[in-house]
This record gives sequence, structure tokens and C-alpha cells, in this order.
Amino acid sequence: MNTYDPFARYYDADFRGFHEDVPFFREMARRAGGPILELMCGTGRVLLPLAEDGHPITGVDISPAMLAIARQRLDESDVSANLIEGDVRSVDLPSKTYDLAFVAINSFMHLELVRDQLAALETARRALARRGTLVLDLFNPDPIEIAREDNRLVLDRSYELDGRQVQKLVAIDSDAASQTSHVTYIYDETDAQGQLSRRTMRFVLRWFYRYEIEHLLARAGFSLRAVYGSYDLDEYITGSPRMIVVAAPTR
Repeated sequence: MNTYDPFARYYDADFRGFHEDVPFFREMARRAGGPILELMCGTGRVLLPLAEDGHPITGVDISPAMLAIARQRLDESDVSANLIEGDVRSVDLPSKTYDLAFVAINSFMHLELVRDQLAALETARRALARRGTLVLDLFNPDPIEIAREDNRLVLDRSYELDGRQVQKLVAIDSDAASQTSHVTYIYDETDAQGQLSRRTMRFVLRWFYRYEIEHLLARAGFSLRAVYGSYDLDEYITGSPRMIVVAAPTR
């Protein structure tokens, strides 16, 4: 079973209400005017509205359970998209096909090693048309906040899911030297009879700094077009909530 499969239903519940980035990606898709590729598409949170807008879009994800939810949501909306189960580091995609490729909120940060980051960028570069655009939506690291992350367990959110009450607890332990955050998610579910079940998920996120990502893109055959600090295309500054990187293939 894929590592993310048992948590697909939680992922969808956690992020289904997050829409802040959708207008941005809708505008990028409109400007692209051609086929779109979403790498690490998850349950289709961004993919679905772009498909509803009529854009030809392909989504790639390594988790069959995530893709099953995406497929169900597409069917319920009576729209179509091409969903591919595959690893973004090695998935076989048609070359020079897509006018826009993107990785939505923080997903690129799941690639901890440089070789994995370069492999995923190479996948995008091969798939993009000559004048295509790549967008990476990344967390903007705040050293002060990172220093406070000491693996303390906190309640992140509560909600109802399939008739059960869910409490999501989060602990983050970050290391500035390796630029990594070790994240633990704990999902406590309580059913109607009061019985409690718990699932725990652990993963590592690798954060990036502005010129580091530019050098990484250059190694993968991209040139930087812009770096924005928000979905409203504000200037990227120290306190920006996001680091949204826009690049183009050079070969």
C-alpha cells in the first residue's frame, strides 16, 4: 500500500475548504491556453476547478487512494481529466505537450533529496512545450517560526467525517541545518458509540530559499521568470506568506 493511501480521506477533508490558490491557478491556466499538467495532484482540489473551466488537464499522483477520490469528484461534477498513477520522478509523459505544469501548495517539499527534486523537475521540463510555464507553490520559511517548532503536539483542527468526529493533532520538529521539518499527524476518530481509533502519519518536508530554488531550476534546464509572495502576485519579500516560483524551460 502507498504511504499516503490510508490518509487520503483525511487529506481531502483537511484541504477541501482551502480555495485561496484556485483563482491564481485559473488565471495561469487561462494565460497558458493549452494542455495543463498538475504533478502531485492529490485528490484533485485544484485539478477539478480547472477541468470545470474546460481546460484539458492531466493529473499525476503516486497514491491510488488519492486518485480514486479525484476520479469520484470528477464523475460527480460530470467533467473529465486524465489521471495517471505514477511517481513524478519517473512517470512517462508525452514530451513537449503541456503549456502549463504546476505543483500546488507545498507538495514539491515532499521531495527531500536534491536528486529527487531534479528528477521531478526533469519530468516537468520534458513534458512542457517549448514556450511552456512551470509553477511551484512553496512555503516561505520564517527562521523565527521554524526555531519555535520543537515537536510539541497541538490540536490543528476538528471536523466530522463519515459520521465520526475527527481531531487532527500536529507536531513539527524542524532542523535549520538540513532545512527539513519532521512532521507528525495524528488523527483521532470517535464513532457514535464513543470508541476511539487513531492513525499516525509521519513525513519530512524540505524547505527552500529563494536563490536555492533558482539554482535548482537552472540545473534542471529552467530559467526563472518571476517569484511572487502571494496568490495576488505581490512582490516576494521576507514576510511573504508564500514563495510562488514561475519558470520556463531553456531546452
